[in-house]
Amino acid sequence: MDQIMQTQRERGSAIRTVAATGVVGPTATTPVGARASGVIQALHCDANMQVKAGQLCATIAPRSYQIIVDQNRADLTAAETRLEKDKANLAQAKAAIENYEASAKRSATSRRAIDRSRKTFERAQTQIKGDEATLARLQAALHAAETNLSNTDIVSPIDGTVVSRNVEIGQTVAADSEAPPLFVVAIDPALAHIDAIVSAKDIGEVKLGGKATFTVGAFPNRSFSGLVMQIRPSPQVHEQVATYDVVISAPNPDLLLKPGMTATIVIGEIAGGPADRPQ
Repeated sequence: MDQIMQTQRERGSAIRTVAATGVVGPTATTPVGARASGVIQALHCDANMQVKAGQLCATIAPRSYQIIVDQNRADLTAAETRLEKDKANLAQAKAAIENYEASAKRSATSRRAIDRSRKTFERAQTQIKGDEATLARLQAALHAAETNLSNTDIVSPIDGTVVSRNVEIGQTVAADSEAPPLFVVAIDPALAHIDAIVSAKDIGEVKLGGKATFTVGAFPNRSFSGLVMQIRPSPQVHEQVATYDVVISAPNPDLLLKPGMTATIVIGEIAGGPADRPQ
C-alpha cells in the first residue's frame, strides 16, 4: 500500500500533526464455521446484514443426518419394547420362584424345579442389565445424531453485522476448525477501528488518546474523527524502512465505515493538550 507520512508543524497555531494512511476494520469479529460436513442447501445471511444471536444464516443439506436420526430412533424404540418384554419375563420368573417355594412348604415339591426357576430368574435379571446397557448406548447415539442434525443449521453466535460471506449454495463444506469461516460477524459495527501505519520518524508525535481525523474514498467530502487507542511497540521493517502500527477507534453510528476501506488520516493535538500529558 502506498503511504505518505509526514509531520507538519504550523508555528502560528502550535499544532503538530502526523499524516498517514490506514485500513478500516471492525472492532472485533467472530468467525462462523461449519460444525457439520455437507453441501450448502440454503443461504439466509449476506454481507452487511444485521443478525441476532441464534439467527439462521445457512443450511447444510440435512437428509443424510436425518436418516441416521430416524434409524437410531427406531432402534431405541425397539430396545425399549424389548426391555419392557424382558421386565415382564423377570416378573413371571420371580412369581414362579415364589409359587414353588410356597408349594414346597405344603408338599414335596422338587428341589430341582425350584433351582430351575431360580436360574430362569437369574437369566432374566442378566437380560435386563444387558437391555439397560443397550438402551443407554442407543440413547447416547440418538443424542449425538440429533446434535449432528442440528449442526446442519449454521447460526450466528452473536448479535452483530455480517462483514463477509465466504460460501455459496451448492458448495461442499467441512466441519474442520482449520477451514476458512463461512461468515464473519462484527460484534459492534457502530464502533470501527482503523489500523494506521506511522513512520518511525513520526511515531514520537503520536500519543495515546490523541485525536485523529480521517476521510475515506467513498465519502471524500466527509470527515470522521476518532482517538488513538493503541500504539503497538514492535516496528514493522520492510526494505529497511521501519513503521509502527497505530489503532484508532472511531464512532460509526451510521455504519458508513466498512471494513477494508482505505483511510487518509491526520493525527494531531494542540500543544499542551491531553495528548501531551503523561500516560
